[in-house]
This record gives sequence, structure tokens and C-alpha cells, in this order.
Amino acid sequence: MPVAFVQDIRRRTSDTGTMTSAHVTELIAFTIDCSDATRLARFYADLTGGEVTGDYPEYRVAQATTLGVTLNFQGVKDYAPPVWPGQEHPQQYHLDFRVDDLEKATEHAGELGATQAAEQPNEKLWRVMIDPDGHPFCLCPPRD
Repeated sequence: MPVAFVQDIRRRTSDTGTMTSAHVTELIAFTIDCSDATRLARFYADLTGGEVTGDYPEYRVAQATTLGVTLNFQGVKDYAPPVWPGQEHPQQYHLDFRVDDLEKATEHAGELGATQAAEQPNEKLWRVMIDPDGHPFCLCPPRD
């Protein structure tokens, strides 16, 4: 095989051995703007049973590993939280978490500083929560 072809195959194969259709082979992190990176990393680590894996206050950056995914948090000057469900300050993203017991997970999130969103599209199918920095996220019960 030509060397260039072998290098292309290696580049298109992720760490799991899965062929990819692009030169991007792995999502290594998801970065979230916030007012306090350390606080939000701790919140999501505690919510999911993960851990804070980096805290760099001099750069206003923190990192948490949660459920096998790396979440980065970066402090932003004059941060304006999203407003859900309105679009004046759109949410731009939200995280959905599968939970084993919706009521217990809602209570746990509240103990960590989250609040339930005032508007709940379908409270029995999922619960919209707001993290301590204003980002919406959903708690989703097991599939039937």
C-alpha cells in the first residue's frame, strides 16, 4: 500500500478503531461559557458523580469529567446567562441526563444549587432544570 494511503486510514480511524468519514476523529470536550468556571465544574461533577479534573483560576477555566465526557468551563467577563424558554438570551445548547429516578434526581440537583425551570413542557417525561449559572439542562427518566 502507498504510504499516503496508510496514513490516511490511520487518520480516519478513531481510538476505538471506528472508521470516520472526516479528518476529525474524536470529540475531546464540550466547552461552556459561564461566570464562575470552578463553581460550574464542581456542580456538574457532583450532579453526575464525576470529578473536577482541572481548575485553572488564573485562566478562568475548569474541567470536569462526567459520565465519560469532558466538560470544560470558561469564565467570561460580563457573562449573560441564557433565558429559557425565551430567545432574548438564547440557550444555544442544553445537556440531557438520563436518571434512574426523576424525583430523586430533581431533589439532588436542587441540593447542589439547580432550580426547576418555571415552564415545564412535560414534567412527567423530563424535568427542565437551571444550573447555578443559568444554563438549562434536562433530567430524563429511564425509557419504558
